Amino acid sequence: MPPAAALTELDSRATCHACGRALAPGSAVCTACGAAHGETNRCPHCGAIADVEPHAALGFRCLVCGGPRLALNVSGVVPSAPTVSALRSAGKSQTEHVMYSSAGFVLVGMGMLALLIASLVVLTASPGLVPTLAAYLGALVPTAAGLAAFVRAANIRKHRAQALHAAEVSALGDVQAVTGPLDAQRVTEIMRVAPERAELLLAEASVAALLDPVPAPRVRVAASPTVLSTAADADEAASELGEPRGRTVHGDPEN
Repeated sequence: MPPAAALTELDSRATCHACGRALAPGSAVCTACGAAHGETNRCPHCGAIADVEPHAALGFRCLVCGGPRLALNVSGVVPSAPTVSALRSAGKSQTEHVMYSSAGFVLVGMGMLALLIASLVVLTASPGLVPTLAAYLGALVPTAAGLAAFVRAANIRKHRAQALHAAEVSALGDVQAVTGPLDAQRVTEIMRVAPERAELLLAEASVAALLDPVPAPRVRVAASPTVLSTAADADEAASELGEPRGRTVHGDPEN
């Protein structure tokens, strides 16, 4: 269950905890010093309340831990569980992407070095065909492993982009649940995105709200008093006729 919003978020007279100046109404970031406030700016990775900085691959990242974040400059909004889950999934993908990319560079570098050494040995010693093929094949093994790591990193990068996009759409729904419907200009100011992307996010958030599953109403079926009375009368009549109780007047077993 997400934590409740801080009381200072909803106070129009709140002041910045860093510089002491008054916060702009509805803002979660101090316009004077840039300090972040409230649960809106709590990092789902490290738990710190901190602002974000632009990042080429992630869009925005936490100033404390560097994890993928969203820019939400609006007070009184607590990110929902789907938003936090999507950001954590993006953070996990980012870690895996760095690992596989680094492994790919190392393995490809080792393969190139092994290929260079094999070429020098072949040119110097002039071994037979079999040793030459074995040397080149051995040099190609780390290169192939490095290319496989790059392919894996590319797939993870796609998953990271999908998770970040899902987090943006979910976060916009969180904001609109508190502030009401927003237009593209307001979304641009709150989330620090381009107007075209703001329009796209608004459209997808509207579709997501329409597709949000609503639990089906439960219908309770109760026996009619008339039916119960008829069943009781039939049982009593059967008892008077000497028939065993538990059967209807027609002789059908009682369910």
